[in-house]
Amino acid sequence: MKHRQIVDKLSKLLVYMLGRQPDEFGLLPDENGYVKIKDLMKSLGEEPGWRHVRLNHIREVTYSAGSPAVEIENNLIRAKDRTCLFLPEIPETLPNLIYSAVRQRAYPVLLEKGLTAAGNRIVLAGDVAMAKRLGRRIDPSPVILTVNSENARKNGATVWRFGNHLFLADCLPLGSFSGPPLPKNRPDAKQVEMPKLQPAQKTPGSYYLDLTMDSTRKDQSKKSSRHRKNEWKRDRARISRSKVNGWPER
Repeated sequence: MKHRQIVDKLSKLLVYMLGRQPDEFGLLPDENGYVKIKDLMKSLGEEPGWRHVRLNHIREVTYSAGSPAVEIENNLIRAKDRTCLFLPEIPETLPNLIYSAVRQRAYPVLLEKGLTAAGNRIVLAGDVAMAKRLGRRIDPSPVILTVNSENARKNGATVWRFGNHLFLADCLPLGSFSGPPLPKNRPDAKQVEMPKLQPAQKTPGSYYLDLTMDSTRKDQSKKSSRHRKNEWKRDRARISRSKVNGWPER
């Protein structure tokens, strides 16, 4: 396939993802139709045959001759033709069960307080497979919540439908969802006893310095050694003096 054909094929895929069926790829455009480029890249990486796409490939689509199919602004991207792009709507009926993915570290707190959307709406999926797909974008091992849509509404949540695959909610109150049990606390790790240091064995023929020896004792021993060494000289001088003065009295 020629390079020009590859660029055109990617351009058509981006138009479909951003301007036709973003929900099919787990994407949620904002009110102006923009999607974060990093979210688009993650979605493309999940599609067989498109995992090689990088940012420079997408930019090349915007540089194509004629009228580019997509446009980029800072870290956002959108389709230029958004006439077929639908908006979230509050449906009359909802599936009994919808699904949401959360980070593992947030799950214990969520079980105690529920979940409230911080600015953006909470994205939910119509099936477990899509929920796992969304979850792996935020956590290698996400926790999948099963949400009872009717209980969520009764507890004050507003739920929207977005296309055929996604749902949105402003909150998930307690009593409206269930999830797996929390893992049991792992037992404290046993303290590892450090092996006792064995005294070094002396090797025959080796000499070990005694670092505990007092330096003053060393000086005294040296003086006494010199005193004994010169003692015979002093005895000889004493005998010579005795001969001059006469034999000593017995």
